[in-house]
Amino acid sequence: MKEAVKLILVLTLICAVSSALLAAVYNTTKAPIAAALELRTASAAAKVMPEGASLPEKKIVAGETFFVARKAGQFAAVAVEGRSKNGYGGEIVLMVGLGADGRLVNYQKLVASETPGLGTKMESDAFRKPLLGRPLNGDWRVKKDGGEVDAITAATISSRAALECIRDAIAKYQKAADALKADAAP
Repeated sequence: MKEAVKLILVLTLICAVSSALLAAVYNTTKAPIAAALELRTASAAAKVMPEGASLPEKKIVAGETFFVARKAGQFAAVAVEGRSKNGYGGEIVLMVGLGADGRLVNYQKLVASETPGLGTKMESDAFRKPLLGRPLNGDWRVKKDGGEVDAITAATISSRAALECIRDAIAKYQKAADALKADAAP
C-alpha cells in the first residue's frame, strides 16, 4: 500500500512539473507567435493591393479585420481574410484584395494544407490570372457547379474552396463597405 501511494505521489509531482514547464513555454512563446502572425497577415494584405496604393491601414469593423489602402488620397482597395473549411486538406484561408472599382485585385494564401502539385495550384498564374479583375458581383463558382470559373484539373475541391474564400471575403467587405469607405475618406 505504501508503495502505491509513493508511486502516485511521484507521478503527481512529475505531472505538476511538466505542466508548469509547458505553461512557462506557452507564455514565453505566445507573444512572439502572435507578432509573427500579425506581421505575416499585414504583409499579405500589402501584397494583394493595387500598384501605387499606400501601405494598408488596419481597421476593425463589425468584428472583422480589414486592411484599407488609399491611392492619391482616395479609397483604393481593401484586403480581408476569406475562409473555407472545405479544402481537400482542411481549412483554407486567403488574404483577398478587393478594389474600390468593385473588382478582385489579387489574393494570397495564408493557410492551406492542400495536395502538393495539385491543390497548391490555386496560387498558380493559370488559376489566378483569369480571376484577377473579375467583378465582385460575378459568379464565383467553378463551371462544374454551374459557375464561370475553370477549376484546376484534378483539384476541383481545392478550386471550390479557393472560390469560397473569395466569396467569403466579398461578403465581409459588402457588409462593411460603407463604414470602410467613410472611414478611409481624407
